[in-house]
Amino acid sequence: MEHVDVVVIGGGLCGVSVAHALATGGNPSVLVLEQGAQLGAEASAQNAGMVRRLALDPVERELACRSAAAMARPAFAQALRRTGAVLAAGRDPAPLQAAVDDLENRGIPVQAMDLATLPPALAGSPLHAAWCLPDETVADAWGLISVLAREARGAGAALRTGCQVQALATHSGRVVGVHTDQGPIRADVVVLATAAWAHRQARDLGLERPLVPLARHLLLTTPHPLADPGHPWCWVDDEGVYARPEGGGWLCSPCDEAPRDPGQGPGSRGPAEPMGYALASDALQRWFPALGPVRFQHGWTGLRTFCPDRRPLVGLDPELPGLAWATGFGGFGVTCSLAVGPVFADRLQGRADPALDTDALRPGRPFPAWELPAGSQAWWRRHGVPEPRSVRQPRSGPAP
Repeated sequence: MEHVDVVVIGGGLCGVSVAHALATGGNPSVLVLEQGAQLGAEASAQNAGMVRRLALDPVERELACRSAAAMARPAFAQALRRTGAVLAAGRDPAPLQAAVDDLENRGIPVQAMDLATLPPALAGSPLHAAWCLPDETVADAWGLISVLAREARGAGAALRTGCQVQALATHSGRVVGVHTDQGPIRADVVVLATAAWAHRQARDLGLERPLVPLARHLLLTTPHPLADPGHPWCWVDDEGVYARPEGGGWLCSPCDEAPRDPGQGPGSRGPAEPMGYALASDALQRWFPALGPVRFQHGWTGLRTFCPDRRPLVGLDPELPGLAWATGFGGFGVTCSLAVGPVFADRLQGRADPALDTDALRPGRPFPAWELPAGSQAWWRRHGVPEPRSVRQPRSGPAP
């Protein structure tokens, strides 16, 4: 029977980051198992790729800053494009101002903008405040994964695609490996980095880990005269809408959320729905008026997996020895991906990290009640999650 020190289930950015940190840190006996035909084909491939350090949550912000610093390595140069960014508030600027102050204290360039001199896509927007971050980037997730995977393999790790984990193996109250469609594998530690599938794996083990996969739309407009490749990506934070140039048009999202079970997998990408187009059209008309009425070429929904407190699970499980977590990164997996591995490695080895709250990422921590948009009430009932608040409805919007 095959035996390794660590099995990582999930070959997305977070799973490969964990394998990279362990292997390059002196533990080459690491095996990544990915159910799909290639690495990074699920949530890692379904996002807009914006690396955002101006995050409201201090834990996310700390991870984002660490990850962005790691991306500064020359090895990642081909996977990054420096565009700059504008983060704005449509109603209350106070929450973002606190995050701005933190970034300034870290020496990260960020400056308040004169609302009369906003970038072209935001001209005429009824914003209350906006900040420019000239060094922010857009990342090619596949490019990041390629570098991490190559270096992990060079350090001795194995990354196996097309391998379906059927169940976790347990013995005497601990996880001792996995059963796959290619045979059993023994391991001292099994890491769940499966995002949309993690809630099922927790449930099968009898653990209460309230991870919920939420579908979010990403839509691409037809070519637009303001979609210059050098235009900064723009995010109206408290209104939940962003846009960035892509392929001559605008890649945008209304940051909507509806729970959706991914099925057995692989394959978690879904089609765009009329409601998604309507929400995006409505938000763009209000907050990006300079774009005028837009039409969409196509779109899709990707899954973002969250815990109720919107923080991930990283580290050893406190209830089940041999089990560990590196999942729940929701909509900031690309932003925080390169920090995940080192943080996980520290926690696996019991090393202190004074810059991160000890309990903030701990699996098994207490969680608040859910406050999430409802998609299918049957889904919530089936998974034992309290009924959330209702989804936002669009004010207007043409059919796609």
